[in-house]
Amino acid sequence: MTTTINIAAGYSNDLKEQNKIKPIYLDETFYPLAPNWYTKPTNYAQLVSWYQTLESQYPDYIEVFKANELYDIDQATGGYDIYYVRITNELLGLNKPEVLFLGGPHGDETVGTVGMFWFTDWLMRMAFTDETNQEFTKDYLQWIIDNREIYIEVSHNPWGFDHGPQRYDANGWDLNREADYDGPGYPAVIWGSNNGKTLRAFIDNHVVRAACDFHGGARMLLYPWGSTHAGVYGTSPISGRTYGYAPPDFYFFDASSLRVGDYMGDYGGDLDPSSVGTIPDTVGYVVNGGISPWAYGADVEKNPVEDPYVQDETWGNYPGAGILWLSPEMSYDKNPGESTFGNDTVLRYGAEVRRFILHQTDLAQPYLRWQAGTVENDIIVNPGTTIELNWQVNGSLVVDHTYIQWGTDPDPVNNYDFTTSDYNEYADDYYGGTGWDNAESGITDGVTYNEEITLDHSGDYYFVSKAQVDQIYINVLHPEIYGNNPYLRLVKERTNDDYYEMIDGTDGIEEMFGQTWWYSPIIHVSVSSDPPTNPIITGPTSGKVGTSYKYTFTSSDPDGDQVYYYIEWDDGNTIEWDGPHNSGQDVTISHTWNENGTYTIKAKAKDSYGAESGWGTLTVTMPKNKVLKNTLFFNLLEQFPNALQIIRHLIEL
Repeated sequence: MTTTINIAAGYSNDLKEQNKIKPIYLDETFYPLAPNWYTKPTNYAQLVSWYQTLESQYPDYIEVFKANELYDIDQATGGYDIYYVRITNELLGLNKPEVLFLGGPHGDETVGTVGMFWFTDWLMRMAFTDETNQEFTKDYLQWIIDNREIYIEVSHNPWGFDHGPQRYDANGWDLNREADYDGPGYPAVIWGSNNGKTLRAFIDNHVVRAACDFHGGARMLLYPWGSTHAGVYGTSPISGRTYGYAPPDFYFFDASSLRVGDYMGDYGGDLDPSSVGTIPDTVGYVVNGGISPWAYGADVEKNPVEDPYVQDETWGNYPGAGILWLSPEMSYDKNPGESTFGNDTVLRYGAEVRRFILHQTDLAQPYLRWQAGTVENDIIVNPGTTIELNWQVNGSLVVDHTYIQWGTDPDPVNNYDFTTSDYNEYADDYYGGTGWDNAESGITDGVTYNEEITLDHSGDYYFVSKAQVDQIYINVLHPEIYGNNPYLRLVKERTNDDYYEMIDGTDGIEEMFGQTWWYSPIIHVSVSSDPPTNPIITGPTSGKVGTSYKYTFTSSDPDGDQVYYYIEWDDGNTIEWDGPHNSGQDVTISHTWNENGTYTIKAKAKDSYGAESGWGTLTVTMPKNKVLKNTLFFNLLEQFPNALQIIRHLIEL
């Protein structure tokens, strides 16, 4: 059976003609539908129920909720609750970098709406079951779930999804034309729909860093502006392509969009520079009241240049703006057939949606992670061991600087003794040095940094990798127009130490703190060797004062290291660390006592790395020489008959 895929034009007769290789035929005898195929739901209710089933299976990681009820907003026209989904490890709290992905505002553009569910299903299975995949480790996927909050709006237009499907909602409005930024477009009313009111409330109550609204009918990645600043031009330093309608954060939009376009793959068509760019210069017509420009620039208190386009006097300011918002046009066919979604291993639209979400989620905040081969945390090693440290820098586009700080303080971020070489070869570039370098069709060939450090002496050591990233993106396009400050909150966070943002929102106080250096988790390594045995001391245990006696000291080191001896003779004489001697070797040392008494010889051993044994002891007695005294007595008696004289001389002796 051969299926013909509809490749009708997009949603406007003004759409620029695209020079693309468009998928025309899929031979279903060659591409069988696997049992775990990414199927399409028959309606919105079924799609919601699928998410709710996942919620029941993974209750600590998925929450499905009616966002309209959360913000006291009525159902959307047609009787639809607006369901949102949150994916995160709830046990770790809710003040993490947030990202948001919207099911199609145009109900008949279904790739993103369907693909987001299969992303969620795939993420749970790959993170928490024994199923395997080739693209990501379970450790990475669990890290994403632990360190990000991923929000999904099941569909921004459930009525349009159910009826036809069709572009407009039940009011006949275009839900991507009602935003309060240079809007409304036709046909729409500014924030006329409860769908839009819910979205507006959600964004103003969260610190969203990256987001998108999925579309179809073309193969493009679109970013602000949509209808304003037509005469502001920006030239991509990567592709050399020049765009009008260019936003102040043009360079970050350009670089990140080109990278994610490459990473998504080419199943739906190549996302080259001709299909990645500002909305009017790429899609071919202006978009008034679009979600993307509004979510990016509608905070007129922070961005007063945008005040003429925002009716904040009527609708209020938008503190939730400042989002890296893209509008991916996923497929030439707005509503492609089920056979085009693929599965875990047949990489079609399902894989492309998955890759897009993961890339943007990763990009939400810089971070460093230790990689395979890195020394284990809290490990104990012998002196002289060379440890290996491997790390990647992600959540960013370019690594300006990265290196290791380490020392004996448990806080090597602030207190350290040593640093390694600074890897700064990508400083001032727009790309380079991250784990996402050379991303192409689901594969990355990123940079992994490596250091080998030899630890010669016993002790506790603490290591942290650090990085500075994306500093070039602090530069605003045309600052004489936009001012000197970026609009994107994720750019401010990584380029300005003084940046601070706080929203008292749905989940309580959410804060962002600017920082220009980012750090990995700390690794602790304890360096310790097994000490030598307590020395065994052999030799005479009694003798005459003034006579030299030989004593033998023997200690064995379990590691075969050479040993040194510390000896106290108990008469004020000491030998400090005689050696080195071979392990188990008898070491003979002579000593003479010059006074009568009982002495304790004490000795301990240490190996060449400083590990010390306990004490070994031997007691030695040096008595008075009675035979010698008796002989002297009789000699004196012959010489001095007078007893008193004898006694006097004995005392003198």
